[in-house]
Amino acid sequence: MKRKFIIAVIVLFCMTLVACSNPLVSLREFFNKKTEVNEIPMEEEKEETEDLSEVSSKQPDDSIATVLYYKDYDNLLVPVMRYIPKGDLGLAKAAVKGIIYSPELMEDLKPTGLLPTLPQGTKINGAVIKDDGLAIIDFSQEFLNFDTREGEALGIKALVYTLTEFPNISKVQIRVDGKTVDEMPYGTKIGESLKRTEINLVKPEILNDKLSKVMVYYQKKGRGNYTYFVPLTKLVSGYTNSAEAALNELLEGPEAYGGLENPFPTGTNLLGVEVNDGIAFVNFSKEILNTGSPAEERAVLKSVILTLKEFPAIKKVRIFVDGKTLENSDSIGSDEYIDVPVFVNFYE
Repeated sequence: MKRKFIIAVIVLFCMTLVACSNPLVSLREFFNKKTEVNEIPMEEEKEETEDLSEVSSKQPDDSIATVLYYKDYDNLLVPVMRYIPKGDLGLAKAAVKGIIYSPELMEDLKPTGLLPTLPQGTKINGAVIKDDGLAIIDFSQEFLNFDTREGEALGIKALVYTLTEFPNISKVQIRVDGKTVDEMPYGTKIGESLKRTEINLVKPEILNDKLSKVMVYYQKKGRGNYTYFVPLTKLVSGYTNSAEAALNELLEGPEAYGGLENPFPTGTNLLGVEVNDGIAFVNFSKEILNTGSPAEERAVLKSVILTLKEFPAIKKVRIFVDGKTLENSDSIGSDEYIDVPVFVNFYE
């Protein structure tokens, strides 16, 4: 009797399988649907939280906000706002300490995909800031231990840019164990005081004497968990309106330089730029609205605002589309005046 019951159950189960078109496929589809329901909110949350230009945190007591310059794995220098302590070390030395390689700093920066720019073991023997804006900084011998020629040049530039973020510093004199060094081991000249020159320079194929520099910003997804904005220096000619020149160069794109992406939809044109009383009025063609997602739209907007940030006279930006404002828009084409940000990327 027991044997007959088992056979009956098996037959009934087989009949149930036959009645279904494909029970295994149905089961798989069921679990796939459950996965989709769980994953969509996570995707949206990821999109909202992984842009370093949007990260913000409460400033700790006894600290100051300044910009430190790190590099990514494509050897692009990246400005990042960080809070440094107002301790006995001094602000200039604290800022420089924040770009010296250490296992602790590497672990701290790991989520960003960025890297320290000065050699491990480097010690700061002293730093003096003169009334004329000259910062004299003295390092230990480990400062000379860059691994590559490119790393050496980037490290020197990162040091100069980090220190000249302070308003009372305009140039930097480097010393090693109290002595002036004319040339680094890989040939970088440091004998004279150093000023900002250009950052992440894109060199044109043909150079001439009538080129001027503009700085533009593109978003990048590096090896970490965040996207971040990177400044590029481009050389342009034939312009009298430098803001217009910068935005036209921005529209041209980074040409696959260092893994950077052009956020502008195909066919987007700059129709005009006017700057009056600290406000930049920018007019784009309607193609600028053809972004594929809110994240892409934000990348377009931020690239424009950050690029215009480089012009001290510009404090706010108003963007038009084909000369008009758009109803129900809180982004591109809105009737809002957008404040130019002080910082590019944030990380704490």
